[in-house]
This record gives sequence, structure tokens and C-alpha cells, in this order.
Amino acid sequence: MTDSVIFALMPDFIRARIAAYTLRDWVAEHYAVPALQLDRAMTLTLVQLDHVASCKTYYGYDVSRAPSSLLEPISGYMEALHQKHGPQEQSDNFPKTLVRTHQQVIHEFETLNRLGNKAR
Repeated sequence: MTDSVIFALMPDFIRARIAAYTLRDWVAEHYAVPALQLDRAMTLTLVQLDHVASCKTYYGYDVSRAPSSLLEPISGYMEALHQKHGPQEQSDNFPKTLVRTHQQVIHEFETLNRLGNKAR
């Protein structure tokens, strides 16, 4: 995957990232679940994001009534990610290239974030 594809996905990822963490808080509050039970490490996994976009579930909880401002950025990122790789085959697994691209986007975001913090 080229750097240009990764950086083209970055704005969608940033919006989805913000929405995903906020949606995690929404689930905790809406379902009266201690936030600690919703593993932060799972927040941005491809499976979790895909479930929000395709099934309207997050951490197994129904989020169909969550604000669209939380759902749409996640759906937009997943749509953009899938567009870069063509239609997904019917299977329970994501194509390896899709997983790798998502991981590269996260890695580049974290690298840029660290560099930005060092500059302060």
C-alpha cells in the first residue's frame, strides 16, 4: 500500500477515531456499563469498526440509536477503506491487505501524533 493511500485515508480515520472513543463512552453511559469493561484496546479494531458500520453494534451493544454524528464517521472510514481494496468477499475474515492498511493508518497517525507532541 502506498503512502499516498495511507495519507488519503487519514482524515477519515481521524474522524472515525474521535467518533469511536466517544461512541465507547456513549455505550458505557447508555447501557450503564463501567467503561473499564469496554477494553480501550478494542476501540479501533477493524472488527469493532466494521460492526458499527455494518451491524450497528459496538462491543456487542446495539448502537443503532446512537447519534449519527458518532456512527457516520466510522461508516465513512470503513467505506473509504473498502474502496481502496475493492468489494469484500463473503467471509468472516478481512482480506490481509485491508487489515494491513488499517494498521498502517493507525501507525502513521500515532507517529504523527508523537512528532506533534515532541514539537510542543
